[in-house]
Amino acid sequence: MSLQEYRRKRRFDGTPEPDAERRGAPARRPIFVVQLHHASSRHYDFRLEADGVLKSWAVPKGPSLRVGEKRLAVEVEDHPLSYATFAGDIPSGHYGAGHVDVYDHGTWACDGDPLEAIAAGKVDFVLHGERLKGGWKLVRTAMKGKQHQWLLIKRDDEEARDMEADDLLEAPPKAGKRASATKVAAANASKAAPARKTAPAKAATGSPARKAERKADARWSKRALALQGARTTPYPHDFKPQLTDHRATAPDGEQWLHEIKWDGYRLLADVRDGVVSLRSRGGLNWTDDFPEVVQAIERLPVRDLRLDGELVVLDVQGRSDFTALQKVIDGTAKQPLRYVVFDMPGIAGVDVSRVPLLARKALLKDLLGSKPDTLAYSDHVRDHGPAVFAASGEAGFEGIISKRIDAPYVNARSRDWIKIKHENTDEFLIVGYTEPKGSRSGFGSLLMATPDKRGLRYVGRVGTGFDDAALRALT
Repeated sequence: MSLQEYRRKRRFDGTPEPDAERRGAPARRPIFVVQLHHASSRHYDFRLEADGVLKSWAVPKGPSLRVGEKRLAVEVEDHPLSYATFAGDIPSGHYGAGHVDVYDHGTWACDGDPLEAIAAGKVDFVLHGERLKGGWKLVRTAMKGKQHQWLLIKRDDEEARDMEADDLLEAPPKAGKRASATKVAAANASKAAPARKTAPAKAATGSPARKAERKADARWSKRALALQGARTTPYPHDFKPQLTDHRATAPDGEQWLHEIKWDGYRLLADVRDGVVSLRSRGGLNWTDDFPEVVQAIERLPVRDLRLDGELVVLDVQGRSDFTALQKVIDGTAKQPLRYVVFDMPGIAGVDVSRVPLLARKALLKDLLGSKPDTLAYSDHVRDHGPAVFAASGEAGFEGIISKRIDAPYVNARSRDWIKIKHENTDEFLIVGYTEPKGSRSGFGSLLMATPDKRGLRYVGRVGTGFDDAALRALT
């Protein structure tokens, strides 16, 4: 296959992407790579090695590990094999501008000849990656346009999960320059300044400082125990986070509240006897990576605490900027980090995970109070879910998280928390239909077109997503 289209779209004197002067030598086993691309529209790039190049698809929502769940995969130009290791920033003004990270990589095996399978529009294959494994299918649809549209589908095997690509996001890029700089700064500061009154330098048991700390803890413990559902036992350390369900539309009604969906890294905070530790959603220790977050939490008036939130960098409009966050983490930019906290399952030795969410959040808001900007409370709007979702899109946010106001905090996926993301859409005209086949009634597929300068331009067919009721209503 030619890499001419890849070369045509790029100016290699201004982009760090690998050029396409030489085709890569095939490996013993064909490789695959999935890259997370924060371009104008966040998406995953799914690439399979075949015929000395990477056959490539853009997957807007990312692969789903749920059996049979279809994910749109738009065929794009072939990429050179050297692109498999590319990660970094494509500058503004260049094709695909934005941050690229390697999400997963490994080898793949196809049932039959890969090129023949791709040409036929049906590829059955197995992935041997670190995150994505097992059997998959790529099926080309009848939808026609500038680019072929496929469906990426997980096959039924032991690697199937009730998860999607975003759920497997684990760690940020290595802290690199920023980690080195912060460690040097911390070392210099420790030599020049007296020790802070924080957990690493504990106050003596009978000292006035320790007595004040215990008194503050007692006040927060009393407030927490006054809430319905609170228990007089500390919430477990190293707790697992609550995960969201997914829907296309926001729930309505007063029993729901709605928060902004922040685009960053999930961050769990655990305070034991004043000592702060930070963890990723999957349990990686991030305490040393974000000292400003640790210090901000240390200044809170409790010595036992569990927090759940998102680590972000905010732009001037107050929106989370994932590309900016990664630049801060890898040391190529300096912007303030924000830990946006949205839940608190434990405080001052009290388990409040069974306290209704609305009361839990009220206590959290009071705790954070007017603390440094590093810590931020994730505010919410109650009721009017569809209107809140629409407003979030107009304001440029990625979506919202809707939560039941009476929900407990659970260490699993729950329908009490729902993620609703904005998707890129377009409008088409129905200009005809095909006859139904087999047991299907009504029609087979709808024929779609879009207006252009010469009238209507046919773009393809849509035949999936219609149940019997919809077929009857349309015919």
